Amino acid sequence: MPMTADDVVNAVVALTHRGWSQRRIANDLGLSRGRVRRIQDRNRRQRQSGHSTLPTPKKRRRRMLDLHEPFMEGQLETYPDITAVKMHEKLAREGFDGGMTAVKDWLRARRKQPKKEPVRRFETGPGEQGQMDWSPYGFEFSDGTEAKLECFSLVLCFSRRQYIDFCEHQDFYSLIRHHVAAFEYFGGVMQEILYDNQKTVVIRWELGTPIYNVRFLAFATHYGFRPRALPPRRPELKGKVEALFQYVEGNCLNAETFRNLAHLREHARWWMQNTSDLHIHDTTGERPIDRFQRERDHLMPLPRRPYDTAEVGYRVISEEGFIEWDTVRYSVPYAHILELAIVRDTGEEIVVYGPDVSEIARHERAPRGHEPVVEPAHHPRKVRRNDIDVLTQRIGELGDVGVEFAAGVLRTQRCRGAHLAQVLAYTAHYALDDLVRALQRAVRYGSYDARTVLRILQTTAQTRTLPDTSVVAANQRLAAVAAQAGVTPRAIDDYARALRKKKP
Repeated sequence: MPMTADDVVNAVVALTHRGWSQRRIANDLGLSRGRVRRIQDRNRRQRQSGHSTLPTPKKRRRRMLDLHEPFMEGQLETYPDITAVKMHEKLAREGFDGGMTAVKDWLRARRKQPKKEPVRRFETGPGEQGQMDWSPYGFEFSDGTEAKLECFSLVLCFSRRQYIDFCEHQDFYSLIRHHVAAFEYFGGVMQEILYDNQKTVVIRWELGTPIYNVRFLAFATHYGFRPRALPPRRPELKGKVEALFQYVEGNCLNAETFRNLAHLREHARWWMQNTSDLHIHDTTGERPIDRFQRERDHLMPLPRRPYDTAEVGYRVISEEGFIEWDTVRYSVPYAHILELAIVRDTGEEIVVYGPDVSEIARHERAPRGHEPVVEPAHHPRKVRRNDIDVLTQRIGELGDVGVEFAAGVLRTQRCRGAHLAQVLAYTAHYALDDLVRALQRAVRYGSYDARTVLRILQTTAQTRTLPDTSVVAANQRLAAVAAQAGVTPRAIDDYARALRKKKP
């Protein structure tokens, strides 16, 4: 049987202690005298310096980069955030002709990332805490449509009972609507809820302190819970809700086919009650619904009236009798064409109100990209695209100048309906007072033409957008930021004087 390397070393050392010469050992074991001598020397050094079970570190070969280490140390001290590309460029000017990999490795070794502190699992008492998050999913429905949807999840940390739902957006209104639905599903509210850095909750951080979205704070105040934003890039701090998304993917959505979004949401509600609530949780060893019985009485009660989560905006009813909301057209009674209407989106319904805030239409909300939603009673008969009688009546509501302008259009224009409809459509971009003044000027000069009215508006009036809850909130945020900046705008004359100055 051939000897292993360890056997050879052991035999050489044993024969050496017997007093054999190097030549005799080499001839007996079939080795070279040089190998015998190296084994004897290594054994002698080991006996003198001591023995260690640790492997002997390999000697690093001298590299071309070693000659430039003093220069690199100086650059890193002066510019702590210097990149590998920039360091390589500077080294090339110093005569280094090596590659980029060695420079990257050198910088990586000097910039050792601080180790993250281990996350300790902690448990909270009944009703003390909840965790909320979003997760995106792509679906191919059996009706042939595709959709990218967001899954909302809110979990009670003590019982691990969770609420999930799917929607198209991750905006502010979707966030608070699903919160309200989750609170009603649980029958109460937890004392605090953990969030990541979603803009609908946290606007920004200042010196490690989160600056919360004031609209979301108003919502939280209505229900009495305290939002708690987690530091950036620390999702493991809300691991309870993060782990439950894996359960949703592997159990609720796995091996399932859905007809459409409505079918998916219906399946999610069934799954929460018949699977999620009844399974044995790996950590607690109990069913969430059983632990929830001990948590139910610790939840804060719901307010008598829920928070109004509707989105509101103004729209001009088109000459065809439709308003457009979130890319979908909804029918309105034809008698209200080209009126300035108020639209209220509750998430489930679209309600349209007239200028006097009386309801004129109500529809079930359709998903984005849906075909027009038409109520047959709104358009009982086949009407012309531009009904002269209705348009004349609508423009006459602007006052005597409207009646006079409409009569002039009927006398002088061939496409009378188109001119009247176009003038009324300007209310989407200009105030009614400005439109009336423009009509007065057009009548004074005897120009009964929609293009003339537009030119007058462009030169005498300022355009404006129709009021919308999202626009109002954006303007409020811009005003707050401008106030914090404390910058006073300069007059245009100051810039003109600076431009007129000649260079010396």
